[in-house]
Amino acid sequence: MQGSKKEDINKERHDKFIIYISILAIIFFLAIISTALQNASSVQKCKNIVIYQNKIACFQNLAYSTNNASVCSYMNGSNEALCYQSLATKTGNESLCNNAVSSYAPIGYSCIINFVNNTGNIYLCNSLPEGEKELCYFYGAINSNNYSACEFAGANTSICSSSIDFSRALLFMNQSYCKEVSNNTNSTFVYSVFKYSKIKPNSTISFLGSSLSNMGYHLSARDFCYINLAQELSNSSYCSSLGSLAAQELCYRSIEHSYNSSQINYTSLLQACSSAGSYASYCKNFVYISEAVAKKNVSICESIANKTLSWTCIANIARAYRNESYCGYISNQTANSACIIGATQNVSNMS
Repeated sequence: MQGSKKEDINKERHDKFIIYISILAIIFFLAIISTALQNASSVQKCKNIVIYQNKIACFQNLAYSTNNASVCSYMNGSNEALCYQSLATKTGNESLCNNAVSSYAPIGYSCIINFVNNTGNIYLCNSLPEGEKELCYFYGAINSNNYSACEFAGANTSICSSSIDFSRALLFMNQSYCKEVSNNTNSTFVYSVFKYSKIKPNSTISFLGSSLSNMGYHLSARDFCYINLAQELSNSSYCSSLGSLAAQELCYRSIEHSYNSSQINYTSLLQACSSAGSYASYCKNFVYISEAVAKKNVSICESIANKTLSWTCIANIARAYRNESYCGYISNQTANSACIIGATQNVSNMS
């Protein structure tokens, strides 16, 4: 008797569960139908637009707002590819880049490379043709800090590996990475290393390189690496690793703020600059900036006639002592903002 009642109760529960699931399925089905009808209605509205550019904009907005990649198929060529690319970026679905490749290859390849650039997933590069694949590996290696992937970067292999070593040297404050940075002094090469390195040389270093270049001395990316460590660690011993005596001397001057400034005879240094011929002004400005930083003296910076160099001088003081209050002496808004960033940034940040 009790067994029969139990079976009846279980059957009743089972029937109720089936009914409940059925109702949910119907509701879900109706929701899908409703969405489909709404999408169909929206698609038709886009189709009815006469002006071509407005029609394309309608389809693109509809696809993007509804995350519906099928809407992209109502366009063709580059417009269709751009539609897939924007959805791929928004949804994080890299497979949509393959749709973009089918619609218009150049945009599709760009879609894949952008994914690699943002995620560091170098395996996505395998679907690209050889020429595009090398560029893809380059960005993937740089953004994932994947040194081994640089060997697939073709002509950019050296820039790739040097950029990563430069970043690692400043991240870990370890000169062993500087030894691996290329000794190439070609200005385009050096600029590229800076451009793709996740940690950039500070403004003092940039000015130092410009000064030396104008004086006929060309620094390699490796030299810049050592000078950065010398400045960030206030350790002049790194300066001895530079390739030329002139570079070593200016490296020592660039970190003088960490020593007793009374030990430095800036007057004699300025006199020595007079023998630099047409490059005398570059030499003197560098001495002024070194003295200003060493003595925390904004007035020296303000005495520099070139406003850009004057602001650079003040920014160097702010950065050297991690004190953004100095930036208040810079009237130019852009230079002021850059000064504040330099004074407050954390050099170990790899983001």
